[in-house]
Amino acid sequence: MRGEVGEERLFESIARALGVPHEEVARFDVDGPADAAVLVERALRPAGFRTDVSLYADVTRASGARGLTSVEVATRVSALLGEEAIVSPPADDPAVAVTWFLVTPDGKRFRASEASLDEDSVDIDRSTLRPE
Repeated sequence: MRGEVGEERLFESIARALGVPHEEVARFDVDGPADAAVLVERALRPAGFRTDVSLYADVTRASGARGLTSVEVATRVSALLGEEAIVSPPADDPAVAVTWFLVTPDGKRFRASEASLDEDSVDIDRSTLRPE
């Protein structure tokens, strides 16, 4: 996500996007129990797209996630948060190592090349935006 998104606000948006109760979204903890339908890893970055999010969904319990791609989930969450999001292309995409999908809060999607920042940050080169 472009901005720094607080955990509570992020979890609420993910719950709404996937159609699960808020209490079914929890922080991923490798040492803790994994009894929520959706587990979330959130890291804050110093620049570029500030909130890095990884989701792990049990689609038998989060039926709203069944069949959705990561771009579709990002599109829903982006709209709910009012934040731009970038998403890795699918693993079988030949450009997966150097491009991203940019999703805007109004649902527009673009392919973009990564901009060079420090190793702890990720951003896109807006001059490379191509409608998807």
